[in-house]
Amino acid sequence: MTSPAPATTRNTASPHSATATSSHRWVTLCQREDLVPGSGVAAWLEANGQACQIALFTLPATADSDDLTLFAIDHHDPVSGANVIARGLLGDHAGEPLVISPLYKQRYRLSDGQCLDDDTLALTVWPVRLAGGEVQIQC
Repeated sequence: MTSPAPATTRNTASPHSATATSSHRWVTLCQREDLVPGSGVAAWLEANGQACQIALFTLPATADSDDLTLFAIDHHDPVSGANVIARGLLGDHAGEPLVISPLYKQRYRLSDGQCLDDDTLALTVWPVRLAGGEVQIQC
């Protein structure tokens, strides 16, 4: 049996800020085997006295690499008010991975949460990594 491939971390900014501080810590969100490459899953996160729902996306390995790419983004759709982003369609725009909201079809970049269809909309992103068999998020 082979061990899981390491993840490539793409979300490097802490939520709501441009730089991480020492008060942020890594929290285990789920296990590696909970992930399905090419799809999203919703997860509940409680940290710093607050709770939120996270949409965790796993992009499959490419022909050039065996690494998985993980993205953690807000599960709450700001347009509909529903927690549905993890069920969105994955795609890309100019080579940049994105998720398309399943309700009103706004496109959000997975790297920074910015909506491509409305500059006033953005989803929070969290740094995410694969540490051993654990998927961890920084909060």
